[in-house]
Amino acid sequence: MILLTTAVVLLAVVVAIHLLFTFALVTRIRQLPQHGGAPAHNPHLPKPGTVVRPFSVIDTDGAAITEADLDGPVHVGFFQVGCGPCRMLSDALAASPPTARFVSFMHDDPDAPDATARLTAKLGTLGRVAVIGVDDPVLTAFEVVAFPTLLHTHSGVVTASGTRLSDFTDAVSAPVKVT
Repeated sequence: MILLTTAVVLLAVVVAIHLLFTFALVTRIRQLPQHGGAPAHNPHLPKPGTVVRPFSVIDTDGAAITEADLDGPVHVGFFQVGCGPCRMLSDALAASPPTARFVSFMHDDPDAPDATARLTAKLGTLGRVAVIGVDDPVLTAFEVVAFPTLLHTHSGVVTASGTRLSDFTDAVSAPVKVT
């Protein structure tokens, strides 16, 4: 009888310890972002609430693009010729064009004029395109440090940023708190 009582008490202790570990695990899982929820913000991307600083650049049609052209909702893309992720993003955008106006800033490759022309033509189907240099002030105006970068802006304020179309499934179309 003592042996049976000891076994039951030992089993109860083991079950209690497992139960505590299970509760701790469930608590930790609930703290993680859920699938399909907002991804953790990439520190290399402009944060929502960032105000686009003044800039001016000439598009491929010879017209100026400035921060004043960002009135209302506008998608803004930054691409580089020869960049694999840029090609994949531009292909995805061409296959499923955004509903908001689209402005592309593209860093060209003087050694690959055919590739530059192909990317310019593909991005041109989405909206306005401007060819920029690697140190162009427009990169500083948007706080962009890498290619590709895709932004959703509303009235000159970044409302969402990412590197994939899936980052914009729930893009905010109204202004956010300015930082």
